[in-house]
Amino acid sequence: MNSGSGNSASLPALHKAAGRCLQSKMDILRLQKYERRPLSNDKEVTPLKNLINNKKGFQSNNSLNDKGINKYKKEFTEFFINDKPLSKLLDNFYNTKTSILDNWTGVLGTNQKKDVVKIKQLLNKEVTDKDIRQIYPASWSDDEFKWYLEKYREELVNPEILIYCCSECGDTDCGGITIKIKRTNSSVIWTIKDDKNELNFEFDKYSYFDVLNNYLKMVSK
Repeated sequence: MNSGSGNSASLPALHKAAGRCLQSKMDILRLQKYERRPLSNDKEVTPLKNLINNKKGFQSNNSLNDKGINKYKKEFTEFFINDKPLSKLLDNFYNTKTSILDNWTGVLGTNQKKDVVKIKQLLNKEVTDKDIRQIYPASWSDDEFKWYLEKYREELVNPEILIYCCSECGDTDCGGITIKIKRTNSSVIWTIKDDKNELNFEFDKYSYFDVLNNYLKMVSK
């Protein structure tokens, strides 16, 4: 890597090739179930009375009660890089006092059909219309599906790949955190940028493919 609250449970067989990365000193990627712990009435949140008075509202993985905002857990499949959740690495990168998971959630682990499309994106594999069609209700007519297909196709040609999305709806229109991917003969490089800085992770190509292809096989069953 150039420039960790949560519970996790291992997804077996998703990082068998990590030894190659240790030898080459590249970053090590694995995928793992993860959740942000619920924080009852977080002391740093704005009380409900103040929210009403200043009319600013809020956007996050939250619910309201008479004492303020209550953050609840959101389980997803997290990217772990060098044994650390990427969300925590990004908290440090953005130098935020709160977690990015207050507003965003990982794109993997909540819908297997969407996972197939996202993993193919990360592997630079072809995403078929059938892959996209399976995300939506089978009862939809072709005309009903057409608009969503076109929207998905627009997302797939974007060089910036969404890896954290809105925790409420998951819609790309709500924004999120994206990566750009560069491929060399021996590695895959992820780049995340803010206004002034960038964060890079370089993975051994074969280890990277092993991790994501194993996950793709699992969610394609």
